[in-house]
Amino acid sequence: MTRYLRVLTHVGEVVDRVPAGRWNSPSPCEGWTCLHVLGHIIDGQRQIGSLLSGQGPREPMADPAGAVAGEPVAAWAAAFRSVREQLSTTDPSRRVPSPHGEVTADWVLATAVIEPLVHTWDLAQAAGVEATLDAEAVGACLAAIEPMADQFSATGMYAPALATSAAATPEQRLLALLGRKAG
Repeated sequence: MTRYLRVLTHVGEVVDRVPAGRWNSPSPCEGWTCLHVLGHIIDGQRQIGSLLSGQGPREPMADPAGAVAGEPVAAWAAAFRSVREQLSTTDPSRRVPSPHGEVTADWVLATAVIEPLVHTWDLAQAAGVEATLDAEAVGACLAAIEPMADQFSATGMYAPALATSAAATPEQRLLALLGRKAG
């Protein structure tokens, strides 16, 4: 839970620095703008909330930009408050229904952290702002994804993995595994 909240806090830091004129800028996610990426992150938090509340899986929004409702900074602030409040009363060992069967709330957050983590980078790239991803979260995700990177691209949610140099940082390696070229 601590890692998940730390990653979401970083999303907010990037959202606060997006220049007003950049919300419609294209992102590294094909066909998506900053608004789409942020909407996807917000919708993801609604999906996590549904899982953690015991309601089970919830379908993603067809148009993620719709989650932003016109004011991106305020929409993110409301979504973050909601998640933070829910996590403050969630028992990490509570078992909840998921697409993977019944799992713990902690498992949901540990596996879901990849989305806001990587999309923070996507948002920063589209907005033209600097962002360094949470090193501990990057390490945890890298350890989990490296052995099965091909499975991630096979879902169609991520581009095929890119090659990296021996000097690549963990952040660059994680992003490359998910089809993103980090400088």
